[in-house]
Amino acid sequence: MYFIRCFLFFFVLMPAAYSLEYSYQFSLGSNITYIESSTQQARSFGIAPSAFIDLKISEEFKFFSQSSALLETGSHKGTLLDEFKPAQQVVLNYAFFDYTPWTKAHVKFGALPMDDWTPDIHISATRFFGASFIQAFPLWADASMTFKTLGAIPSNQELTNRLGNVSEGTPSYWQSGLDLDMPGDILGIKLQGYLWGYSDVDGNVAFQSGFMGNQTVGIGSANTRLAYKFRGYAGSFLLNGMIGQFNWGLGSDYIFNDSAPDERNQALQVNTILGYDKHLATFSWYEVESDSVIGYYNSALRGHTNRDGIALKYEYKASDKMEFGFEIVSAKVKKATLLQSDQDGATLWWNINLE
Repeated sequence: MYFIRCFLFFFVLMPAAYSLEYSYQFSLGSNITYIESSTQQARSFGIAPSAFIDLKISEEFKFFSQSSALLETGSHKGTLLDEFKPAQQVVLNYAFFDYTPWTKAHVKFGALPMDDWTPDIHISATRFFGASFIQAFPLWADASMTFKTLGAIPSNQELTNRLGNVSEGTPSYWQSGLDLDMPGDILGIKLQGYLWGYSDVDGNVAFQSGFMGNQTVGIGSANTRLAYKFRGYAGSFLLNGMIGQFNWGLGSDYIFNDSAPDERNQALQVNTILGYDKHLATFSWYEVESDSVIGYYNSALRGHTNRDGIALKYEYKASDKMEFGFEIVSAKVKKATLLQSDQDGATLWWNINLE
């Protein structure tokens, strides 16, 4: 009830009082999750009502937000982690201001959705508090090149507590790079390249990442740190096209951590995409070495790091307002460890936009 009152005041009553242009929408989603491994088992069902708001403060200044109430029930057993444990909580999916200082430029500030910036083997769907600058440059026809840079504070679940004090240094993440987009009916090409880096990520994040494949040093959530630094470069490419109602795509994502040793510092994902009309299927093969990325922030369904595996994702857009799909993943441990085991997982979701 408190969440609904806040939403109505800030995103309905306040814009109306100041004669601002706005639109809002509600949606209802549902999901079923299945996880099976020797260290973790989960079977859960959940619903997630969401509220979206687009607020136009001026021609150059806008605000975008999505919040969800996650309500899950089910069974969970875990010896080391509880990341798939059914939860009941309010989630801020994103909330940021978007300022356009000049043509095709965007300055964004707030809780930024990271799935717009990186593939899920690097950073999965989450939000970081930060600021970004995006500038697009038209090339020829519909082709364009875009410069993107970001500075953010990664999210964590709890503060590091050492005898009443917190550890020195605020966690940070930065990323800068270029995107090249050359669309086409029969053949389109998308390229992305960027530099990236973390700093001062320790405590609880490092402690949990130790169970997710990363090498760590120290004992306990307050004294654990990552054994290596995390900074390097990454790239993605996608070839796609459409023939009648058929569409296809072939893409790859590559991540390199320049601060970790060989056989620990690379991640690779290859995607094959096939679609027809309202149906879309994506088959992926991936390999994520143990210290190529921070395990706490990349995909849980794909097993975080020290993994190789396959995934099949299917999506069906029944109408403009309703869609559903599923994803099945089989993740194997690359190098044997007492903290990880082979994991099979599946998730089924359904979502409808409400008037």
